[in-house]
Formats: sequence, structure tokens, C-alpha cells
Amino acid sequence: MVIPSHFPDTPKHLWSYFHQITQLPRPSKNEGKVREFIVAEASRLGFKTHVDGVGNVIVYVPATAGYENHETVIIQNHMDMVTDAVPSKKINFNTDPITTMRDGDWIKAEGTTLGADNGIGCAAALAIMLEKNIAHPPLELLFTIDEETGLHGAWGVEADKLQGKKMLNLDTEEWGSFYIGCAGGIDYEFNHTFKYVPAILNGKSYKLVVGGFVGGHSGVDIHEQRGNAVRFLMEWLSKLDGMELAEWRGGKAHNIIPRDAFALVRLANTADALKVGEEIKARWLNFLPENDQKIFVKIEEVDQELSQVMSAADAKKVVSFMLAFPHGAHKMDLATGRKLVSLSNNQAVSLLVRGQFYLQSSLRFFDRGECVTLENQIQGLAYGFGFDFKKNGEYPSWKPVKNNELLKLATESYEKLYQQPAKVTAIHAGLECGILRDKIGPIDAVSFGPTITGAHSPDERVNVPTVEKFWYLFIDILKNL
Repeated sequence: MVIPSHFPDTPKHLWSYFHQITQLPRPSKNEGKVREFIVAEASRLGFKTHVDGVGNVIVYVPATAGYENHETVIIQNHMDMVTDAVPSKKINFNTDPITTMRDGDWIKAEGTTLGADNGIGCAAALAIMLEKNIAHPPLELLFTIDEETGLHGAWGVEADKLQGKKMLNLDTEEWGSFYIGCAGGIDYEFNHTFKYVPAILNGKSYKLVVGGFVGGHSGVDIHEQRGNAVRFLMEWLSKLDGMELAEWRGGKAHNIIPRDAFALVRLANTADALKVGEEIKARWLNFLPENDQKIFVKIEEVDQELSQVMSAADAKKVVSFMLAFPHGAHKMDLATGRKLVSLSNNQAVSLLVRGQFYLQSSLRFFDRGECVTLENQIQGLAYGFGFDFKKNGEYPSWKPVKNNELLKLATESYEKLYQQPAKVTAIHAGLECGILRDKIGPIDAVSFGPTITGAHSPDERVNVPTVEKFWYLFIDILKNL
């Protein structure tokens, strides 16, 4: 396939596969096209494959000459991507390709997430199939589904189909860092049904709009104290007099910090309501980080007749619950010497539609026991406000193990190639390594990758020079295994 001219020339096969991956739909739970592509490519090149019951793929790549008796190594990535777009971008992620572009040393997408998380890692693994001059032991290329909505593919991996006891995960986003630990997570959902009442206020219906937040990854970026559009909207609603509430919507996914939100209301005075929003905006701009200074508020008239609304008491109740709900970093791991969060919660997705209230939140932790106090807090809020809740999708943390022969080999390779010390750390995001180590048994695992910024947002981009460095490190590690 001819790839666009804005892609680099090297490493050729990696960039070619990455481009082809961007042309295939792969939102979480809809990875069928990219799975078919991987199986077809492996079969075309003469490699055996296995597709398990949930849709994960394993490609078996035999050792090169002289490495036949070396231990098998697992190369692990996930096929799905977070799908998010700026409001003006019209795209159907279930059918449409990603439009990519070059911006200096970066590859990014036009108005959408790029899918470099984890598309670059997938492309690197696939490129190994075409590189006949790269020395390596027997490889098991493991491509999982549905990582971004709760690591569900990893839970379904059939461990008896894998022989490797060493694993390279290519799903991290900070070049020069080697990750040997990651956060675990729990998703919570809260629900309640409200009865609407006839509207009393005279006048028209309006849409309160909050936007312009940078958003981002609820694990990797949570320490930056970026703004949450849903929380801003709740503050705005709580300060309005002469308002009747009918609906709100905000947030895209459990692992995205909400970038925009809106509410449908009846208003007695739009000028006063906009003034309140602007006052909250001015206050927030005093403490939001530098990259989160483009927020806006606006009020739009809508044609929809909001004849049924929440009672004043119910509106105050549900907004108060949202205001009291915890969001952001709660504890830091001071032992690492880095800005590493050890406990957080993302107030992620919330809807109030036709009387049905819904909130999804995502807790992350390194120590499961430390998370219990935060769980007690959010459960206590639900009990106190009379809301139903359920716990979904818990996955374990990957606790760092520094006595790791694979880590030693990987960092030595990095320092030999690039003449600088490697960083060994952990990440406050979910990697599949913890689940896979539990399923397969005790294995050495290391995660590394090129520099990707803005993951889980339309600002996502991958740094071109670090991709080339990442590739040469990857093949050097394989040669030494």
C-alpha cells in the first residue's frame, strides 16, 4: 500500500502498517476489521494464528536462525482505540478512517483521536513479520480487544495458547521510560429515576454549553489538575436563579477527562445566567493549568419545547450529588520522586435524560486496600442521596518487580544505544500486564514506547523521532533475548 507523503520513510514497515491501521475502524468492542487485517497479513506471510473466544489474536512467529532454542517471548498490544472528536468534526468511528497529517516532528489526526495508543505498538509488532534480517527468538504476537473500556480482552486471553514467560508490552507513551508497574482500576455506575413536573417559567428554552477543555487521559494526565467540563456545568447550574432543568449530557468515556458538556434549561433571564457562567470561568482560569486556558461558556436558544422539567427540589438534589462527588488525584506516590498519582477518581460520563440520571466514574489505584476509603466515600454519597450504584470492570494493578532480568536487558540495550540512563518507573494508567501475569503465571514483563501526547483526546499526537528510536531499541532487545 502507498502511504501518504507526510509519513516518514523509516522505519518503513512500521509506518506502513500504522497507516493501514488508521484506515480501519477499531473503536472498543468493534475491532473486527483490524482483527481480520492482522489474521490476513499473518496468513499471507505464512504464519499461524489463533483467535480466541473473545476475539484476541495470537500470531506465532518462529525464531530466526540460531535462536530456535531461545525462550519464547510475548509481544503484546491492544487493537482498539479511544474514539473522540472535536464537536465540529463529523465522523462515524465505526465506518470512517482516521485522517492523519504531519505537524513538524509529530503525526496527528484532523480533529479526532489518532489511535497511536496503541496503534504504533501494533504496527511495530506487525512489522517484525516483514523484517527478515532481524534476529529474534520465537515470538507470540498478542493483540487484545477492548482494552480501553476495561481491559476486557486481557481477561479473555487463553493462557494455554501462550508459551512465553517474558513479555514486551508496547503500550506506553514516554520515550526513555521503562514501566514495570501500573494502576489497577474499578468502574462505578450510579443511576436514579426522577419524575418530571410541568414547567412553570415563561419564556424560551436554552442550551447551556461548556467547552474548550483539553481533557485527556484520566490516568496519565490526572495529576495535571485539568478541568472537568461536567463539574464546571454543575457549578453553573447550582448558581442559577430562575432556572428549570430538563436535561444534561457530558463526558465521552470512563478513561477520558470530560472536555465538554451541556444542559437544556428554561431561564428567566439569559443575561444573568451568562454572567454567572463567565464569573465561574474567570475563577477557574486562575487555577487551571496553562494548557487548559481555552474554556468557554455560551447560551444558545433551542427550538425544543421543555414543557416537562425537574422539580426544584430534585434538581438541587442531583446537582448537589454531582458537586459532592470526588474527582481528580487523591494521593501521590511520594516514594518514586515523580509526579506519580497513587489514587484517583474520574467523574467521567453523566447524563440526565427524560428523568433518567446516570453517572460513570473510574477509580485507579496502586494499592487495592488504599482504594477502599475512596470507595466508601462514593458509596456513602449514593446511600445518602438514595441513588442506586453498581461496580463494574475491576482489574488488578501491576506491582513493580525490580528484580527482573528482562528489565535489566532492556535498560542495558537502551543505555548502549542512546548513551543515557533509562528511567524505570510505573504509570497511573491501566496496562494489561497485571491481568496477563495473573493469567499466565509469573512472567517478566516490561512496557515501553515512543512519545505520545494528548492520548484519549483529539490533541493526540506521536513524536516521529522517538518512533524511530523506539523501533531500533525494540529490535535490539529482541536480538539480545
